[in-house]
Amino acid sequence: MPESSGPKQLHEEPQRVLAERFGVDRGTIEELAFIDRRDEIWACRSLPPEGIASERPSGLRAFRRQADGLKPTSTFLIALGDRITASRAALEPRDLERVLLGQRIPAPVGLTDGYVALCFREDILGCGKVRNGTLHGLIPTGRRRELLGALATDPRT
Repeated sequence: MPESSGPKQLHEEPQRVLAERFGVDRGTIEELAFIDRRDEIWACRSLPPEGIASERPSGLRAFRRQADGLKPTSTFLIALGDRITASRAALEPRDLERVLLGQRIPAPVGLTDGYVALCFREDILGCGKVRNGTLHGLIPTGRRRELLGALATDPRT
């Protein structure tokens, strides 16, 4: 099978984004294999055997290629959890609700333009983006609905 028709293993680009943008320790990142498949990058524990190609690699879809760089998926950020030590947007209940409803809010102090991990009570909920001092959520619609329902029934909010 020609090299160009199958997935390609990556190292530096996703590792750089995780380390520099999200503060993930290089040791954690080096445990993962990253596979480039069309406009997606998948994180896997190991590479598929030589000569085996599938439409979807085993593992998690970690990033999508966007015009402004690699956009992490909400699922991948959630899986990394407390390993993410930078670019965390800690949200209070009212701001979280607004973001989940698709509204833009002022970005928390200290966040620079780019992708961020949306957090509530120290838990990573998904991906967001800061642009020109404004934060908006990039969490998939179904997940947003689930989170809104959980927020509405939480007696602490």
